Amino acid sequence: MSQSGGPSLTGRGAAAVAAALALAAPGLAGAQQQPQRQTAPPVQGLYSTSAGATRYATPDGAVRFVLDRSGGRAALVQFEGDPEVHVLRPAMAAGGGEIYRTEDGDVALRITPHGGIIVYTRALRTGAAASEEARVAPLTPEAIAFAEMQERFRRLQVSARRSVGAPITFTVPARMSAPAAGVVVDAAERAAEGLAAAPMTNVRRVIISFGPQPRVVLDGDQLYIQVAPQLGYAGRPSSNTIRNVVTGEVQGPTQ
Repeated sequence: MSQSGGPSLTGRGAAAVAAALALAAPGLAGAQQQPQRQTAPPVQGLYSTSAGATRYATPDGAVRFVLDRSGGRAALVQFEGDPEVHVLRPAMAAGGGEIYRTEDGDVALRITPHGGIIVYTRALRTGAAASEEARVAPLTPEAIAFAEMQERFRRLQVSARRSVGAPITFTVPARMSAPAAGVVVDAAERAAEGLAAAPMTNVRRVIISFGPQPRVVLDGDQLYIQVAPQLGYAGRPSSNTIRNVVTGEVQGPTQ
């Protein structure tokens, strides 16, 4: 990505968006207008809302998570107590079954040839069997109305400054649908988490724009994040990816 802050808004509707965001969270500006076709709701292609997802738990109940495998080549998992939905990529496992890895290459889940689930965490390095508890709704980003987006960014602005120790400005597209806004807000929250996990970061501005695939680029004190709302959670970078780019563990564009 090579975008910087966009031109000043002259349209009445776009100006209202930018002004309201800036009022709700000082330093937040809506400065990037994008073609309407890039803000379509994430309802086609990757994720099937009819396929559903399943909640699993280890025998002692210490680890609970929702696994959503309705999305083609990507799976989604959310652990209880973790606000982030993680995107996992499958690969064939030795002896049959599948292994699901994070973007860092860590094994998160293993599906046995008979359909059993083995979960791996920092506390469960060797893995533990997980059994099905219930069918649940698919893991899809929530649609966020404009007023709620204002409040979410206001809180994010405050928490990011507290965790980083300096003001962080978020620049977002000026116009977007409610489903696209959900992905943008989630991407911003993941950015805040990634920056908080990056010691001594000098990032002072996070610029979010739309594109065909998720990407992260660090340029000085500016962090450029490209999101693809039509891909759902798979359309935004994870907090780990953002942390790795900011700390230099990953160079240049990602994903």
